[in-house]
Amino acid sequence: VMHKEYQSSGINAEYGVPFLFTAIHLPTVAAILCYGITMWKEFEDSVATHCHVWNLLPSFSSTIGNYTPQRYIWRLLVGLSCTMRIFSVLLFEQNLKRFNRNKIVVKILTWMRLGEIIGLFLLTMFASTEIFPAHAFGFCLFFLFSMINITVVSRLMNSGVTGSGKLNYGVLWFPLIYMVTFVGCFISYLVHTNYCWSGVYTIFGGLELVMIFSNIFFWYNCDCIEWSAYTIFIE
Repeated sequence: VMHKEYQSSGINAEYGVPFLFTAIHLPTVAAILCYGITMWKEFEDSVATHCHVWNLLPSFSSTIGNYTPQRYIWRLLVGLSCTMRIFSVLLFEQNLKRFNRNKIVVKILTWMRLGEIIGLFLLTMFASTEIFPAHAFGFCLFFLFSMINITVVSRLMNSGVTGSGKLNYGVLWFPLIYMVTFVGCFISYLVHTNYCWSGVYTIFGGLELVMIFSNIFFWYNCDCIEWSAYTIFIE
């Protein structure tokens, strides 16, 4: 159960929030490191494609899949983040229970949150150039559940169901941003593959980064800002 007052048997937000902050932002550190190393050491190769046209940015998927040590930095930090974020799933479930919601709904939402983390773990550990079916399954799992979770949780926050009252209401735009970005990625990838227009691969790479950081920022608002008002108890 979660309470606003501190009790000695609980996990106070003073300690819980930094833990969640670290878990959520490990991918941020990994993304910056991987992209920075690629731009510094592998720029020419990373922006070269079968089209042989001008591009400014590499795709993030190629950055973490084709080069070392970027591949291992990403896997280590994101794998650690996924493990730590299991804790946030427990908090998410307890917070919904605190409002006496339907038990079936709570379980479905909790398992969808867990499914998103499992999908991220799979697409991280299995590169598309190594075991494509596992990578593709992980990506589909991650995108499907993250899209549903972001849509549902942002509405729950707006309605006060998770209600600390500290929500950054900009996150209510995230379902639309997330979907538009995904469609943009899909279209730019098809255009690049079939028409080889200059700069389209750069657009694709940039939209990938928008998807990554929008997901991180959303869960930062949900987990770190939401839980900071509470003393946390896991029964």
